[in-house]
This record gives sequence, C-alpha cells and structure tokens, in this order.
Amino acid sequence: MDTPIDLIKEIDGFIGKAMQAWNVPGLALVIVKDDQVLHSKGYGIREIGKPGKVDEHTLFAIGSNTKPFTTTAMGLLVQDGKLAWDDPVTKYLPDFKLYDLHAAQMITIRDLLCHRGGLGTWAGDILLSSSYSTEEIVRRIQHIPPDYSFRAGYGYSNLMFITAGLIIEKVSGMSWDEFIQKRIFEPLGMTDSVTNARYFGERANIAVPHEDIKGNLQTVTQHAETHVGAAGSICASAADISLWLRMQINNGSLGGKQIVDPAIINETRTPHTIMKLRAMEKKLFPSRHFSAYGLGWMLNDSHGRLTVRHTGGVNGMLSITLLIPEEKIGIAVLTNKLPNAAYIIVPHYLTEVMLGLPPKDWIKIYMDLEQQENLKVEQAKIQKAGSRINNTHPSLALEQYVGLYDSLILGGATVSLKGSGLHIQLQADESLSGALEHWHYDTFLCKWDDPVLGESLIPFISDGQGQAVEFRVKIREDWIDPLEHVFKKIKG
Repeated sequence: MDTPIDLIKEIDGFIGKAMQAWNVPGLALVIVKDDQVLHSKGYGIREIGKPGKVDEHTLFAIGSNTKPFTTTAMGLLVQDGKLAWDDPVTKYLPDFKLYDLHAAQMITIRDLLCHRGGLGTWAGDILLSSSYSTEEIVRRIQHIPPDYSFRAGYGYSNLMFITAGLIIEKVSGMSWDEFIQKRIFEPLGMTDSVTNARYFGERANIAVPHEDIKGNLQTVTQHAETHVGAAGSICASAADISLWLRMQINNGSLGGKQIVDPAIINETRTPHTIMKLRAMEKKLFPSRHFSAYGLGWMLNDSHGRLTVRHTGGVNGMLSITLLIPEEKIGIAVLTNKLPNAAYIIVPHYLTEVMLGLPPKDWIKIYMDLEQQENLKVEQAKIQKAGSRINNTHPSLALEQYVGLYDSLILGGATVSLKGSGLHIQLQADESLSGALEHWHYDTFLCKWDDPVLGESLIPFISDGQGQAVEFRVKIREDWIDPLEHVFKKIKG
C-alpha cells in the first residue's frame, strides 16, 4: 500500500515538533494498515552527544508492552491444551501465597493477567530492582497487604505478571525467555528483538535510556534484571514490532501461517477488569464511554471504535503499541527519554489522521497539561520544604541509629556511620543505597546513589530507651513503588 508523500511529510513534521517539544533524543515509529507497513522510520539519535542515528532496526526497551507477549504466550499453552485460563495458580505453583490466604487458593491464571488480584498499582515494584531470584520475589508477595478485596477492583501489578512467567516456565519446560523466542519471535521473524537487555550480545544498534534529572538530560542505566521478564523486559525494534502488529491485526495469522488461534487473540481483548474513566480522560476524549483491562491489553472506545493498546515505561524509555482491529490499523511509538509526552500524543494524532478526522493540537494540549502538572510538583516541593521544622536535632546519638534492620517485603537493611553521617544499604540490591542527612527530629533525608530513585524521607522510631528500633521508607512512590516499607531493627 503506497502512502501519499504529503501524508508522510505531515507525519514526519508532527513527530519532529513533538520530539523538540519534549527534548526527546530518539524515536522509532511504525504504522501498519491492512497487513502492510504504511510507514516505518527512526528519528533522532540513539544517545546524546554521539552521532548514531535511530532507524527502524534500533532496539528500544519496550517495558510493559511485553505484557501482551506474555498473555499471548500463556494463550499458546491454552491452545496446546497444557493449561486453562481458569486453572488455579497453586496447581502449578503449590507454595504460592498472598496476604489473604483464601484469595491465594482462589486466584487463577486469568486473575494474574488482568490486575484484579488485590494488590495496589505498582505495590512492591521496588523488588523488580532487586537481585533476588524471581522465585524469591514471588515468595515475598505474601507480605504485601492488599489495596482492595480479591477481584473487587483494578490494581496494576507487575508482580502478578512475573508470577505468570513462572507458570509458563513450569508448564512449558522452557524459561520464559526461551518460550517467547521460540513460540513468538521466531515464527514472526522478529530477528532484531531480545527478551532482555542482557542478550544484546554483539548488537550495536541500541537506543540508550535518558532521563531529566534535576533539569538536566542525562543517560541512565539500562537494567537487565532477569526477573522483570514477563512483566516488561523485551527490547524490540520498530521493524520487528510491525510483524507483531500485523499478526495481531490478522487475528493470529502472519504471511498465511496461523501462529495463534483467533479465539486466543479474542480472549486477550475481552474486558476483564473495569478501569475507572478519569476526569482528565473524559475531558480529552469526550466520546469515550469505557476503559477496561483485558489479558495484557488496555481496552477502550475511541471515535466509535474499539482501541486495544498498552504502554511501557522503564528507566529512560517510554513506548506504546496500539491497535484499532476493525480498521486493521496498528501503531507503535518507541522513545528513549523519560518523561515525555511525545510517545503518547503521536498515536492520538495518527489515529485521527488514519480515520480521516481533523487532528487536535495535541502538542499544545499536552504542553498545557504538563505546565499544570509542573506547578503541582513545585507546590508539593514548597509544601515539603515548609513542613520541615528547623533547628531540631535527632533525639539519639547517630550511633544509636546504626544497626541491621529487616523488612518482610524487601529483606535486610544496614544503617552505618560513614564519615560524619549515616548511610543506608538495602540488602535487596547494591544499587539501593544512599547517604542520610538529618531533616528534622528523628527523620532523615535519603539521597539515593541511583539518581533515578531521587530522595526519600525516612522517619526512625525509638524505643524510649535510647535505641532506634524501626524506620519507614517509600522509594519513588510517584513512579516505582507506592508502599511504605517498614524495617525493624534486628541487631544493634
């Protein structure tokens, strides 16, 4: 299918403006229509300060766009007759436990894949930054209190997806990585892609993650933790994602070969968990009537059509895949900067263009929204600074805060003296460390060594006998993990 040159120029122009508006170093785009690639292109550079350009074969970490691959993989096992969507998790993982023991016995594979298991959104996700094995992370889920009753609400849970990954391994006899490679990547011809950054090998055409940290754009670490797998570790190119989109558009078929049964594709796109329409969503999309989560896909109506989509965010990368099945349209946008709104407004714009609708000024709309959000962030900073009580001192000598602490969820922590101040190191991973500066009374400000983690206020509690016995900490609750983790002293 030929694409009019003027339309391509218009699309390229919009993307250039969006990248400039959010200072995005690199972006890759693919548009599929009627089983053909309409447009596939790279824009910008792979890494700031270096000349390497993004093209359609550049690898980007696609984060949670991995989840539809995981649910499709589970569907292939259903297709093979090796398991059923409604099998209990404990049939395959007998030791699996939740905080609610009754829910642990009832939870099914389907529940794992549609975010209705009771955990709050992102609850416990700092475990994904740990060096624990996948099995150990899943074991620790039992200590995370639920946000709502089992099957009574929506809470986006990466930990449930890595649990699903373990079931795929148990049933197939292959690692999750091997299964995705052999049953999805290879049949589709996705030769650029890898299931985890640790498999880059000799590949060099790789986008580097970037983040705005205290107003400066800088590169950040590309994580390659094994256990993130089924929840969000795939790295893919626009060229490869075009094959995935074509297979999805054609109900599991590509190049005349049926790879996934249409019934499986349909099941993943069936609403399972209602997602509340937010006020801002209603304002941006007045004709939208519903939002739900299927099995690995977010579902809503857009301009009278069903839209099937997912987004992905990991350190320094944001991406989206989107399908409009009845129009046989597929769109993917991959970027190497966090935060940015370019990755989300490009599909808004392209959806309107592809449907023959006049496009809104999405750049202005989102720039205005961002300005409002930035004001809120600044007000929160002012409020935080204003809450600090000056001219106070710790109630204990610094030595009395020193010791070994333990959290049922995160494991051990060591508070030690380093120079003239305190230092914290979490057992979960060597990267979870930082200097503690006195804030007020018995609260300290932790400046994490990993700049992505930012800062955390850590209040200590004493026993009234001259010893600190507990501290509490939230680690990037706005992006990584909203839980307040409680650490109790086990050795002074």
